[in-house]
Amino acid sequence: MNKVYFITAMLGLVAICVSVLARPKDPTAETRANKELLQRFYHEVYVNWNMNYADEVLSPNFLSHDWPKGTPSGPKAFRAYYDALRKAVPDAKYEVDDLVAERDRVVVRWTMKGTYSNQFPGIDVPPTGQPIALKGIAIYRVEKGKLAERWVVSDVYGLIKEAQQKAAKY
Repeated sequence: MNKVYFITAMLGLVAICVSVLARPKDPTAETRANKELLQRFYHEVYVNWNMNYADEVLSPNFLSHDWPKGTPSGPKAFRAYYDALRKAVPDAKYEVDDLVAERDRVVVRWTMKGTYSNQFPGIDVPPTGQPIALKGIAIYRVEKGKLAERWVVSDVYGLIKEAQQKAAKY
């Protein structure tokens, strides 16, 4: 009888362990952690321009789906893109207007403000030396605490129109 009781108890314990291990992670904790990651990322990278932090939190295969086909992925490509942006808008700063997260996805509505001082590749408007603002929305996918992918939609048309109007005045 003791043997049957022992086997039954062990099977019950195994069943409990399996159900606990099979339970998904706390989605609230995951969402909160990912939201905090993006809040810090925007402050460190897009306000302080701390690219060492970008290297730390971008996946080695980080992919930005808004970049032209054939653009390399990863932190080096990220640095190259934002080096070009900083040459065109040296005082660029991003402001987070909204931040919404659900599990591994974080959506950021942002505004980038700065002075259009030098030509930006792909923008066929001469620099005006005047303040500009670019608005956009980015969706990030977080994997194992690192930024793995993002999709960005920004109002480049509005930015070009603004720059053209300012260029016409000067």
